Amino acid sequence: MRARGVLWFLVLAFGASWVPWAIVWAAGYSLDDPVVQLLTAAFVPAVAAIVTRRWITREGFSDAGLRPRLRGAWSSYLIAALLPVAVLATALAAAAVAGVWDVAAWNFGRDDLTFVAIAVVVPIVAAPVFWGEEFGWTAYLRDRLVPGRPFATTVATGLIWGVWHWPLPWVGYFGAGGTATDAVVAMLMWLPLSVLLEFVIGWLWSRSGSVWPPAILHGGSNLVVAVGLERFVDPGANASAVTLLMCAAYVPVVLLIVGTTRVRRRAAIGAEQ
Repeated sequence: MRARGVLWFLVLAFGASWVPWAIVWAAGYSLDDPVVQLLTAAFVPAVAAIVTRRWITREGFSDAGLRPRLRGAWSSYLIAALLPVAVLATALAAAAVAGVWDVAAWNFGRDDLTFVAIAVVVPIVAAPVFWGEEFGWTAYLRDRLVPGRPFATTVATGLIWGVWHWPLPWVGYFGAGGTATDAVVAMLMWLPLSVLLEFVIGWLWSRSGSVWPPAILHGGSNLVVAVGLERFVDPGANASAVTLLMCAAYVPVVLLIVGTTRVRRRAAIGAEQ
């Protein structure tokens, strides 16, 4: 039943996203339009998970993580809201060290101050939109892809999630507007970014038991980290350069998560012996 559910979920999630994206491209529209995003694929992974749970495997929603669990998981919510700001700061520092952001020449204006002021609030407000992906990729696929092997299932889920994004540079979204080579590079860059993000998202999912902290973190990664880099580093920066900075900023976070998780697991095993 698990394999059947995973297969059907992937068919639905990919098919019901890629076909509309192809139609959008053929019709001359751009996925850079938020309305087009919402109408095409924003909620497709969630719908695929619902269809799979309800009608294909009939396993129901007991492990779907729909409950907020605010009282027990408040720290996960706090991390999900604040971490994107820290990641953005790390990425900006990396940009400055690499010489792609001239801090001294930057004119910090009122709009920039507003962006920073609402950076913690925006991902929370946008969480219902990003739930559309997390209810599928994290709350359904992640625990079923390679059960019992957290590291392997994280990498596998991240790679699949990254491949799902592959048409985007060709239909006007992140990575579009350049040459065909730029689009191919953008496609490939989705893979490490998605895997790194899945480590953070999966960690929040495991410690909270709720899909909502992952949705907040996902929203923060898109609307705070990515948008912030485009805003501060260079409004016309190559999307792959932005993605590379994001990856560099997420690496220490992932290393910390993996390291602390292994230490705690070894401590738990030692306590049982």
